Amino acid sequence: MQILQIFGLISQALWASATCYLLLVTRYLTTAMTIQLTGKEFDEQFQEADQQAQRDPSDKLDVTYKFDARISNGQRRKVYLREGLSLRTDIHQIRDSLRVNFPERICNNIYFRFSLSGQGQELFASRPNEALSPCVAGKYRIVSNGLQPQMIGDYLDTKPYSFLGVYFCPSVLYPFVPSTDGKLPKNLQHLVRSSSEEAYVRSGNIQLMMATVLQQILHCPYHGMIKRAYLESKAIELVALVLDHEIAIQQEDIKKDTLKPEQLERVHYAREILLRDLRNPPSLEELAHQAGLNDFLLKRGFRQAFGTTVFGELRSHRLEMAKQLLAEQNISVAEVAHQIGYASVTSFTKAFKRQFGLSPRAHQKNCR
Repeated sequence: MQILQIFGLISQALWASATCYLLLVTRYLTTAMTIQLTGKEFDEQFQEADQQAQRDPSDKLDVTYKFDARISNGQRRKVYLREGLSLRTDIHQIRDSLRVNFPERICNNIYFRFSLSGQGQELFASRPNEALSPCVAGKYRIVSNGLQPQMIGDYLDTKPYSFLGVYFCPSVLYPFVPSTDGKLPKNLQHLVRSSSEEAYVRSGNIQLMMATVLQQILHCPYHGMIKRAYLESKAIELVALVLDHEIAIQQEDIKKDTLKPEQLERVHYAREILLRDLRNPPSLEELAHQAGLNDFLLKRGFRQAFGTTVFGELRSHRLEMAKQLLAEQNISVAEVAHQIGYASVTSFTKAFKRQFGLSPRAHQKNCR
């Protein structure tokens, strides 16, 4: 009886606190290892944290919020660049696997979301067997404005998640329309929808040029007005790159699933061969021969499977390896360049800075 009385007092105290996380705590204690939230509950953690939000001293429109520690450790950063255009970055690590049930909602913004790390998936509740968008590193998602159906997000990876999003009103696009009628090109008109139309959604691989701009945004070296001008230009550049890819898809210049499954397996095998020896990779002809493909299928396969060229994949892997070596080992920039197959330190430094927005030496210094 005493135990029941104590439990009752604890329950009353929890309700009196009026926190939006009572449901979270209850579910967390009664389910195995999965935190389950509604979309409202997930968003309210940032509304409650608004009082403690950190604002950039040189830019009051650059705001950082902390995730609620009971859900995840990390932060969300929002940069309001100008009316109808903003950037958002989430970097966090969930405590346990997380499921969020987002309700049907009307969205006024178009947004592009680039997944940089973590693994999960998001599905429409009405189409449970059809993945809306894999939240996987190296993928991006494009979502038009309009009506977004009820969606379920399953985030199973307890390793760090990070993504960068560009959010903009359709009006941001109109100043770039070259025609006198002010209408978007036909192969982009599907991105602007009424509130009664279901939103257009598509996923794709992050292209090399997109990856470069993403890193430049994440490592912006400026402050104040210069920072805002820089970030706005990079946000518009990302929009242009995604729209260019979208136009190509609409024109069927890029075709999905054009290779047979066995051919795609050979493409993945070719990538393994390519990355075995970064100092002495095979030529394109040698790689195609070893993988059992012709040059044409190899090139097309790399674009379909990895969203880049054979050389682009090699360069990207080399630079990621260099980034890791500089962070984890006490070796010179010249030695890192040699280990990943660059004959010239100058060429390596230029490629690294172009990819990540800062020099190898600066990155190494930041990691110590």
